[in-house]
Amino acid sequence: MSFKEHLRSVLSSYFIIATLINAATFVLGELFRPEERFGYDAFLSPLIYAAIALIPMLCMYSKKELTMKQFVFRELLQLVSIEVILIGFGLGAQCLNPENLPLTASFALSILVIFVLVHLFSWLLDIKLAKQLNSDLKIFQSRFSGG
Repeated sequence: MSFKEHLRSVLSSYFIIATLINAATFVLGELFRPEERFGYDAFLSPLIYAAIALIPMLCMYSKKELTMKQFVFRELLQLVSIEVILIGFGLGAQCLNPENLPLTASFALSILVIFVLVHLFSWLLDIKLAKQLNSDLKIFQSRFSGG
């Protein structure tokens, strides 16, 4: 995969990530701080968090085809780095306070769920694209094979 294709893949994940961050923010907000209300500037936070989550994804680019073991290791490293970056950015040193541990754990769990869902949605979109390409290829081949 070229870097341009990798960049396109990562950028397409951005919108899935931002949408899922909105949902997670709603759920965590309702659970931990239901009395708080925000202004319009709060609409920027999911976009910023999604952009920050893309940094490890962009850094994990590889020109060569990875073995399954290398791929799994890279994905785990990516998940851990996203967790550390987003928890550090979102909660800062407050994440270590004992009264904030439930929020920190929930935040980390929501990052894990979003990570898994982004990969699941990307996989489903790739399957759809592969089926379409195979269908188009069959049509193309039937035109030029004695028919």
